[in-house]
Amino acid sequence: MRLKRHVSLLDTTLRHVATRPALPALASICFRPRYSSTAAYPERIAILGGGVAGLSSAYFVSREFPKSKITVFEAGKETGGWIKSKRVEVPGGEVIFESGPRTLRNATPTAHLCQELDLVKDITYTYRSEPAAKNRYIYYPDRLNRLPAERPSLTDVISLWRSGILAGFMGMVKEPMIPKRPYALSDETVGSFLERRVDKRMANNIVSAVFHGIYAGDIWQLSAKTLLSLAWQLEGKYGSALGGFFKMQSDDPRPLQLTIAHPYDIETSKALNEEVDMDLDFAKNLKEASTFTFKKGLQQLVWALQDSVENKGNVEVKVDSPVQSTKPVGGNSLQIAVASGPESSPQSENFDLVISTLRNKDLTPYVTVMTVNLYYSNPTLLPVEGFGYLIPQSVPFEQNPERALGVIFDSSAIKGQDTVDGTKLTVMLGGHWWNDWNAYPTSDEGLEMAKAVVKRHLHISDEPTASYVNLAKDCIPQYTLGYEDRLRDFGRGISNEFKGRLRVVGNQFNGVGVNDCITGAWNLARGLRNDGWKSGSCGLERVMDERAWEVVEAREMVYRKKEYVRE
Repeated sequence: MRLKRHVSLLDTTLRHVATRPALPALASICFRPRYSSTAAYPERIAILGGGVAGLSSAYFVSREFPKSKITVFEAGKETGGWIKSKRVEVPGGEVIFESGPRTLRNATPTAHLCQELDLVKDITYTYRSEPAAKNRYIYYPDRLNRLPAERPSLTDVISLWRSGILAGFMGMVKEPMIPKRPYALSDETVGSFLERRVDKRMANNIVSAVFHGIYAGDIWQLSAKTLLSLAWQLEGKYGSALGGFFKMQSDDPRPLQLTIAHPYDIETSKALNEEVDMDLDFAKNLKEASTFTFKKGLQQLVWALQDSVENKGNVEVKVDSPVQSTKPVGGNSLQIAVASGPESSPQSENFDLVISTLRNKDLTPYVTVMTVNLYYSNPTLLPVEGFGYLIPQSVPFEQNPERALGVIFDSSAIKGQDTVDGTKLTVMLGGHWWNDWNAYPTSDEGLEMAKAVVKRHLHISDEPTASYVNLAKDCIPQYTLGYEDRLRDFGRGISNEFKGRLRVVGNQFNGVGVNDCITGAWNLARGLRNDGWKSGSCGLERVMDERAWEVVEAREMVYRKKEYVRE
């Protein structure tokens, strides 16, 4: 049971990249105020970008500074970023197509935000006992292979072994005996780390599929120090990852399961427990759920956020307002000039504080993903029930010439959204596979590619009753080799230039998931509290904090305020 809980913790670590903004106490340690100001609060605040990170920042910051005038600048015609829920009429009713994220895992800041926005009544849960939570598949080399969510049976193990997907598994047994990495090795790719410590085949057959589902990225380019941070730190401290986990348990007299965490993250977890008060019934539902979403689609969260901030009275959301530039102006009473609007005739305004979710082209590359939603009136087309399947990098080209990343079984994975039965799928195409393509497929081409994928893999040859194709260009940042060093240098640069008047949050800095962005916004707003907004912070204190990771009880890293958390 201890190992099972640790695996869950590792999964959380994979999804929450350790680059979150600072708590007030830490901000004051890392950066001294570099200008004088007698103002009790920033009179004018600009938030650049109206995605979930920008709207969440507006929500949390307006709570800290109810007297400030806050302006959100969004380049597009609507807010929400990549979160798009489209209701489509089909024979007999309506279905929801999601072209971006569609479900959320339990994360305390997000859950509490849903509670404050009065969204709990509209949540639909996928419980851990349901097939969608228990059945997740990898397509290899030419068929679906179920990955056991619980203790695997002998039949499960034999089936996986025969498929070849477990080739290299014995490397897990040998991992504690592998020598520790060279001291001078400051980072390596996820693929290299797993090849060195376990086996290259495990990296290509299983882990690459998981990373396709989260980052649409190439494990031979992505940073192990960032995305396998727990395993990386265990090896650094104990000499091995798996062996280090067991050594950590045996060397410490504390009886409960232990983990290793950065002091900043320990402080964040403590702050969440002190400041967040979850409804007990809601918390219990979340504990029993694998994922959750909303009856009107995940975009319902965006709509509720925008309505809430606009109803506060001190927040204005400007769409069709791309930001052209930001630059510091003034002396001791430093402000930031934000130029927005058409490139040919931008308008400039001065702000006391700017929170930016905009990307920096030198920090990370991005990948492009095409999603193709398919709905069939026949409800019995899927050969299995489950969340869906992912496709690893080791699958032969002839089995995946379209360069698909995976397929989500929406009609099995999400209940309570559609008003009609049927089979609903989302095919994900592209990601790093398309990095060297000269042009992307058209909508018609993408639809044909998706139909070819489900015909080959799932033997579905029916024509879809309804479909929707969406090309999301440069939608997911890639935390490639050396990411944390680049992020640290970037943070120092904007701290020196903007003297704490510009801070960053979003998927390029905090993690690629919705929960990561909301948690980052919560932390950033908390760091502004009292005179925190006058400090020289840039919002990236976590990556600049070089304190050593600490061994703590695993329960310290989860929300425990209510009695629903058992020992």
